[in-house]
Amino acid sequence: EEWRAGLVEGTKRSIYPVLYYIFSNVESLKERAYLAKFLVKVEVPSDVHDMDTAQLQNEVADLMEKFKAIHSQVVNVRSDMVLLNDIRQDLTAMEHEEEILGRKIERAQRKVHNLPQLQRYMALADELRRQKDRLSELNMQKGEQRNGVIHAEQKLQRLKAQLADVRAAGDNIDPSELIAQLQDEIATNNYLLNNKLSKEIELKRKTVRELSQVSDMPAIDNSDILKLQQQIDEKNALIQTMEQERDKSEEGFEENFSIFRHQAAAVERKKNAAAQRLQDARQELATIEAEVEAKKDDLRNKTGGEVLSAVQFRRYVDNLRARTSEYKKKRAEMEEIQTEKGVLMRTLELLNTRFQQLKDNIENLGGEVVDVIEVPTMERPKTAAPKSDNTDELRGMITDLMGEIDIKKESLEPLKGRKNVMQQEYNDLNEKVRLKKSDYDRRKEQIEQGYSNLKLEVTDLEDRLKKATEGYEDLERKLNDAEDQKRALNSGENLKEQLEKSLLEAQKESEQLSSSSNGVLDVEKARRQVKQWSSLLKMFQLKLDLVKDRMETGNSDHPLGDH
Repeated sequence: EEWRAGLVEGTKRSIYPVLYYIFSNVESLKERAYLAKFLVKVEVPSDVHDMDTAQLQNEVADLMEKFKAIHSQVVNVRSDMVLLNDIRQDLTAMEHEEEILGRKIERAQRKVHNLPQLQRYMALADELRRQKDRLSELNMQKGEQRNGVIHAEQKLQRLKAQLADVRAAGDNIDPSELIAQLQDEIATNNYLLNNKLSKEIELKRKTVRELSQVSDMPAIDNSDILKLQQQIDEKNALIQTMEQERDKSEEGFEENFSIFRHQAAAVERKKNAAAQRLQDARQELATIEAEVEAKKDDLRNKTGGEVLSAVQFRRYVDNLRARTSEYKKKRAEMEEIQTEKGVLMRTLELLNTRFQQLKDNIENLGGEVVDVIEVPTMERPKTAAPKSDNTDELRGMITDLMGEIDIKKESLEPLKGRKNVMQQEYNDLNEKVRLKKSDYDRRKEQIEQGYSNLKLEVTDLEDRLKKATEGYEDLERKLNDAEDQKRALNSGENLKEQLEKSLLEAQKESEQLSSSSNGVLDVEKARRQVKQWSSLLKMFQLKLDLVKDRMETGNSDHPLGDH
């Protein structure tokens, strides 16, 4: 209903799908429109329907069938014509290729015509071709045999698995359960055979007898129908009389008997319904099993192998789940290792960057980075003997060594003091640089923020100026038009007063726009402010560059700016 309403209203949602379908199937719709002219039946109202119209409808139906047959023949002929054209083109191409091959063969014959032992070469080539064909056939047979062996091995494995399943089921089987199942099945089959199927057979036979009687009866006219109707009425009256007599005769019995009869009838109906459902389920099961076997045979013919059973497929699914869980576990471990590797690589990069920064700072301060190389110390051999056994000489040597050690310590003290002073200077300079850098970043951020705000204000003011200029021009044009109209009109006091009033309002609006345009002229001031902030930013940048130059050159005696 919604689509029909949209189609009547002409909405795009309803019309566009129809147009898309039409433009996508133009040829087929043309053919359907052509066939609709001759194959659409005309509905004749019942009030004008008579023998003549019925005869005409039959003739039209016959002509439609003939038209369908002729149209199908025409379609077949057209398709045959298309096929004939394709065949002609293929024949022309084959003839052209035949001519080309003939010329190639002639050229090849002219080339090899004068070769010695030509016949021997030809025989060898023929033998080589036969051997290649035989080799290809042998390879094909080899592949077929390999596939057969693989299929046989797969079938053997499946049969072994089925045998193991059957043996396991046989070990766990309970004969009493099987006997109980067989007894239930036998009882069900006996009930179906003795009660349900026998009744159905009797009903079918009765139906056949009645149909035979009807077919053997002579032609029936209206008098026979009236007689049969009278007999039916008499039988119905007799049935009603007998039911009334039965009800009167059963009034003396207890009501429990009627309840039991109703319960028995209900149980019988439920039993028949259950038997019918069981029979339908068995028929459906047999149909499904036949379809499954047919599909198995089809699949076996296509693939050449056996079809997996439910137990084998369940085992395959269990193995697949186990492997999937193991794969997920291994993948999680690999992801953890990759993450740890990334963290370690990033740590190494940070350490290298930090080391390079420290190295650059030490070199800027005039120091030097010394790589500590562990020099293996040679132990004194136990067989080495002192050069002298005199205790005085040994005591003198020890005294000299201690004196040299003291001298080295004394010379090392100034170096330590210088090192401490330089370290303190380095720490102070580093702290100053850090403070300057933070101050610079803060000022830079403030300047950039102010610059962006000023830029937005300038843009806004320019837009306002543009709009005010346009409005001023528009009002000025309206004012000129009003003045022209005022000069053109010589009569009509009311109209004159209205025009003067509108003229005064236009003048007021122009004055307001003029005053607002004066406020817009502050754009130049904002631009100068932006330029001032930019100059200040450049000045701070130059000062920071000078501080860095001082730190690199080590000149700290003269004031900032004297380079």
